[in-house]
Amino acid sequence: MYSNTDVFYTKRWINYKRLVTVNNKLVVNNANGVDKFAFLKLSEYESNNIKKIKIRTLKSDGSIIELDSNLVFKKDSKSKKISAINYPIPAVEPGDTIETSYTYSEILEKGELMDYVSLQLNSPSKKINYTIKTGSELAIRYKQYNNFPDPEVVTNDTLVQIKFSVKNLKGLTENEHNCTLCELPYLYYTLENKKSTVRNWNDVYNQEFNFLTQPISIDHHRSTYYKRWKRRIIDQAKDSSKYYKFKLLYNEVLNNFKMVDINREELIKASGYFLKEKKFNPISLRRFYRQILEDLEIEYWAVFGRSRLLGTIDVDYVRKGEFDHIFFAYENKDGFAKFLYPHEDIYKYQIDELPTRLYNTKAVLVKPIFREKKSKKVKFITRNLTFAKTDTVNISAIKLPGMDPNFNYINQIISGQVNIKEKKTTLKYMFKASGGLYTELRSFYSMLNKNEEASNFYDALSKFEGNENAIQIDSLTSITIKTKKPFSYSTKGLGKLNNSILFLNDSLVSISIDKLIKHSQIESKTESIDLNYYLDYSYSDNFTFYLNFPSKIKILGLENGNINFKNDYGEYLFEVKQSKENQIKFRSNYIIKKEILPKEKYNDLKQLNEQVKNVKNKRLIVKLIS
Repeated sequence: MYSNTDVFYTKRWINYKRLVTVNNKLVVNNANGVDKFAFLKLSEYESNNIKKIKIRTLKSDGSIIELDSNLVFKKDSKSKKISAINYPIPAVEPGDTIETSYTYSEILEKGELMDYVSLQLNSPSKKINYTIKTGSELAIRYKQYNNFPDPEVVTNDTLVQIKFSVKNLKGLTENEHNCTLCELPYLYYTLENKKSTVRNWNDVYNQEFNFLTQPISIDHHRSTYYKRWKRRIIDQAKDSSKYYKFKLLYNEVLNNFKMVDINREELIKASGYFLKEKKFNPISLRRFYRQILEDLEIEYWAVFGRSRLLGTIDVDYVRKGEFDHIFFAYENKDGFAKFLYPHEDIYKYQIDELPTRLYNTKAVLVKPIFREKKSKKVKFITRNLTFAKTDTVNISAIKLPGMDPNFNYINQIISGQVNIKEKKTTLKYMFKASGGLYTELRSFYSMLNKNEEASNFYDALSKFEGNENAIQIDSLTSITIKTKKPFSYSTKGLGKLNNSILFLNDSLVSISIDKLIKHSQIESKTESIDLNYYLDYSYSDNFTFYLNFPSKIKILGLENGNINFKNDYGEYLFEVKQSKENQIKFRSNYIIKKEILPKEKYNDLKQLNEQVKNVKNKRLIVKLIS
């Protein structure tokens, strides 16, 4: 019936307080509504900062049941905090009304006076109101996106208030592939001093890039170590180009230094400290990269990016929180830009390798303009911990590179040998991941095995795929990693086949295709979707399987077994044939051709996945001919 949110900002002695009050009234008309919406949902922060709360169920017979909040707020015994709450509101039946009212507070620093506002709810809604209030000493600056409604504004000597309202909204269902900020209306606002100017890219470079990347110059001893280390690495290449020297320094850190979490006590340590300790964290590595780029006089840019599912970056209105990726682009020997994304604590990025959530997204290159040679105070954070500032910058909006299914792929090739007497199948296995799939799988492996070598990669892959794999790898025979774009990881191994071949007798074998073929499919379980699907990249998932028998064979059930399906958004190829007198060959290729799937074309995805489903229902009978 309504959802009202009131947000009130007040000034404290050294910071600010945000008081948020939410009032909702929901009528549940049927059993489906009870299952979906008869819940109290609060984030962990809201749960631990509740000031008051009241939940009532107004029964259709006129009686009222009030929920005892002591049943809801139970602290975790380990952390002594309340976790996020998803609590079923009891006694709700079709025809009842749920009234929810609660207030929570937050203490904020000046730089945290901002928020995103979306009026969209999962439930159908007759009216939604969102009100922002503060004292007259602050101004509310905001910008609307995707046709967010205009507000009602009230200002006087003591109050500034803006109220946003929308009526008759359809409830939408979201999933992991939706980009709500790409399609749904939303608002971004900040509270600032009335005399403050609009933030620009010059401010961003000075405040955000310099903070993260500017090297420290307050430790003479460590600075001396840095110079000795650099001289030792590039000494034999002193007559080479500066770009080759940079690659030597970069590779030394990539191959011989470990990544660690950020330690507040090390925030003002110089690069020499981390070189001596043979470790870096995501901030100190950014400072090190900038220092060697400066020392070698290689032209570079700051790059500000925004993850795909956060919507497109706004070049004209530079909001705090506008971007979630800050990295480098530098000029190579041919004058082209190479991207330098600093390693994370669990993953090391190669030159020109980017997180997949940045593929084909809009980004901003920022470069300061200097009219004379840079002084030391412009290059380094000095003893008074003052960051350098530049007066003017050049900016360029660019599209970050991505890759298509020809480069983003997983290839699996398996050769199995059936032993009828021992009733088992041994196999040789080859796995290769390339492009975005390489980055994601290697990143996942790193998360699971932070300090393990690449030889354990398949263990991580097994955990990634689950515990019921038909293909069991017992030993790896080779591992190859290619460190140039599109990047790839390939491994070969030996193992056996489980749960896929049923030995009916000494001359008949049943093969379950469902057990063998497991593609990375995009979900299409529902009848329809409310929002478009946004993928990080298009890709192909290719599987080839050779099954060899000890004698000649005849295959029963091959008729009309092949599929070659194509539409605008995907392809599926399945082929099974007797390739030799004693061999069966399966080939199954699943391809997603586009990164965005419009909701109007959702049926194309369903048709694609239906082909895979039909194949998985197949079972072949192989007769051995003595």
